[in-house]
Amino acid sequence: MKALILFLLVALSPTLAYTQYRSDAEATYALKGPVRSFKTEVATFVLKDGNFVEGPRVVQMEASFNTDGNRTDLYIYNDKGILVRRIVMKFEGRNMVEAVNYDGAGKAWLRSVNAYDNEGRMTEEATYQGDGSLRSKTIFKRNARGQLVEKSEYSAEGVLLEQFTYKYEGDKRHSAERKIFRPDGSLQALEIQTAPSKRETTFYNPDGTVATKSVRVDQEVQQYNQDGSLAKITTISDQGRLLDELTINPRHPKRESEIPDQTDAHGNWTKQTKWSTDANGTKPLKATYRTITYYQN
Repeated sequence: MKALILFLLVALSPTLAYTQYRSDAEATYALKGPVRSFKTEVATFVLKDGNFVEGPRVVQMEASFNTDGNRTDLYIYNDKGILVRRIVMKFEGRNMVEAVNYDGAGKAWLRSVNAYDNEGRMTEEATYQGDGSLRSKTIFKRNARGQLVEKSEYSAEGVLLEQFTYKYEGDKRHSAERKIFRPDGSLQALEIQTAPSKRETTFYNPDGTVATKSVRVDQEVQQYNQDGSLAKITTISDQGRLLDELTINPRHPKRESEIPDQTDAHGNWTKQTKWSTDANGTKPLKATYRTITYYQN
């Protein structure tokens, strides 16, 4: 569940954005400037002779971007620094026409192909398994003004898996809704965005009861337990979208904060440390280093 919540917090930002065109570098990674590539490495702190010291750095992720700021290559590593996934994307202008997912051994296991109309607007997305069989198909519906009003993903058997709906006031989108369904058709998650700064996400158990709920207003996300009690407050910083998380627990309250230690000339952090504060005091958990290269103007 935690992974799905993180996915909704991060991955929905570009999908439900109210702004004009935003590159992958900006919308997904909050990177500024003409970014060419970046690599993140993580060093976990260990206690040695009474002091916390950094352990060896382990590569976590690498990505490359074209001159439009769109991501063309992504490498994801496990906690041992071993490559477990690679995604290669192909573009025609700003439109991504194909993305292929590979495992760590280089075997393709998922491929997506996008189709566009004469105006460059996406009309259909199809995903295929590694053996070439259809996995899912996404249909895009637009109104008479060309605005996207519905985006629906169906399995190869025609079962609705996910659906976005959008409403507009003139040229501006004022609300959006996202539903995620289980294979049996039951609702797994519902996200409603009623303003650029407010978003509410609810996760459901298979029997239809509420599992968890989160509400985001501006840069703050409040997450609630099944009984409606407050479980966590997360603040998302403007600096690289770093997190400050306060876990609400009467017995064991805890705060974990990601603090930028170093930034480059473009204002992107190149080192940040994650700290934990609880009843036993404050200690560093890990340091993340980010090596960023840029296109020359």
